[in-house]
Amino acid sequence: MNDELFSIFDTVKDAIIYLEGTKIKNSNVQAKKWGFKIDNDLLNIFTYEDIDSLVKNILKNKEYSIEQNIYFLSGSSKFCRINYNPKQNILLIEDRTEIQLLNKVKSDFISSLSHELRTPLSIAKGNTHILNDFLEEDKFKAYVSKISNSIDKIEKIISQLTMLSMAQLGNYVIKPEILDPNMLLQEVINDLNGKIKNKNVEVNIQCNAEYLNGDKFILYTILRNLISNAVKYSYENSEIKVIIDENQLIIKDNGIGIREEEKNRIFERFFRGNESVKYAKGSGLGLSVVKYFCEIANYRINFESKWMIGSEFIVKLKQI
Repeated sequence: MNDELFSIFDTVKDAIIYLEGTKIKNSNVQAKKWGFKIDNDLLNIFTYEDIDSLVKNILKNKEYSIEQNIYFLSGSSKFCRINYNPKQNILLIEDRTEIQLLNKVKSDFISSLSHELRTPLSIAKGNTHILNDFLEEDKFKAYVSKISNSIDKIEKIISQLTMLSMAQLGNYVIKPEILDPNMLLQEVINDLNGKIKNKNVEVNIQCNAEYLNGDKFILYTILRNLISNAVKYSYENSEIKVIIDENQLIIKDNGIGIREEEKNRIFERFFRGNESVKYAKGSGLGLSVVKYFCEIANYRINFESKWMIGSEFIVKLKQI
């Protein structure tokens, strides 16, 4: 790639490097600032814990992507996303140090907030149990029960926020266990019961697995977000199918579906289709969270969708 053509990348804030093997044949202004100068070898400029895998993928002409702390031999370090495109022989390095620091601040805030909220919530929950023991009239017991259920939901939200912030920083440790899929599904359905009733949607469950082996929080979050989306974008009085096999989860709806031109963006954070805002409120984070947790757990997610007909999401739990 000649200098004139490559100069179009000089306005890009990320480092862009054109390679032959591991030798640098061209680089943009940002890459040169970081030391990626022409005719040098990559291994003489920077390193990181898994750099061998980058070299192997370059030599085998395979795509590669990772986020790591990288160390420049000149003495500095950065938290970066590294992408290698074998078709163009392009290595792109995006400095995400500031984003990582912001995520750390956000994570610390959530952890602190969670800690401060748990104590008063525990006291409130304890008091509801005491009230329930002393109340005699059923109608008052029903009110106390609603309060207790609301506290349980708040505690669950706090736990989810804490775990999501840990996962975002790469600090979430997967805890595999043997799970009863029916109990897990019932927990999800109970949590979404209000939304399901509002739409008068029938959730048809077909469970073909005696157990699931996985992290409960990850599986719960994937199921909850996919079923919640299916409910959101389904028509009233329609049906949603949830199928659980030992190796996969399937959530199928007969809702508005996804436009063809928007399919490649649905897993982006905060992305919402042009028509989706008319049908339901949302942050555009649900599917990005699902995708993120699938990557953490080494699951694979696929989908099929037709506009105004419906969508089907399939999560492969075991890689073959």
